[in-house]
Amino acid sequence: MTPRGALARVTGRLRRTAERALDRRYGVATSTHVYLEDLGLETENRVWHDPSDWVAARRALARLNVTPDDVFVDYGSGLGRAVLVAASFPFRKVIGVELSGELTEQARENLARNAHRVRAAEVELVAADALEWPVPPDLTVAYLYCPFTGDVFDRVLAKLLESVDEHPRPLRMVYNYPLEHSRLIRTGRAHVLDVRSSAWLSRSRWGPEAIVTYLLLPQDESLRREYVAQYPQHVAGAEQWLGEYEPGYILEKPARLGGVVVDRRQ
Repeated sequence: MTPRGALARVTGRLRRTAERALDRRYGVATSTHVYLEDLGLETENRVWHDPSDWVAARRALARLNVTPDDVFVDYGSGLGRAVLVAASFPFRKVIGVELSGELTEQARENLARNAHRVRAAEVELVAADALEWPVPPDLTVAYLYCPFTGDVFDRVLAKLLESVDEHPRPLRMVYNYPLEHSRLIRTGRAHVLDVRSSAWLSRSRWGPEAIVTYLLLPQDESLRREYVAQYPQHVAGAEQWLGEYEPGYILEKPARLGGVVVDRRQ
């Protein structure tokens, strides 16, 4: 094993230990990978449950300067980890949207155990298909931990952009493991605001383990300029994300479910 490989192995072990420790602290079980096939759900262009890194998610949301006017949604909220993190900020409302009713019920239990930690004025967990769920006209922060790919991603994005046009307001997308970054950039409707590492113990912003925050732009040019002027960029040292960029993504299931789904490594 190379020194780099050995370091990655040790770092991975430390991350998993920290994840379990934080689950114990919150009295929840959110570290499990859950596959849609095992729940009898549609899998095409949809990604299984894989929880966000507790620390990285908190750091990314902390950079938003959340106010009591902000409304947050986690697309593909799973067992509720990102919702728990978001609920510790002063959002007016935090919403988790999850295809699986079973996972939503478990997320509700996890949330109930942490009611004393909630700073958000309201928290709601919804079992719904993101393709059918109506985008709230006051939504200001959309969080995605790579829940969709391809056509499903495009259709959910189209709903968000349509909402911005119908109900003009700044809407930020916090995209963890941004596999469809280049598709998003090609729309001409996404302005990159910030790039952070999505992994605790890592500061690299060049690989796929990144959280990229975008401002979704309305079609109206004057509103675009107004909204862009409100939010400074924090991309120094990570300018590659300003355009189309392919850092080498991989999505892989257990062999029993078909193994590699996406492999863009060079």
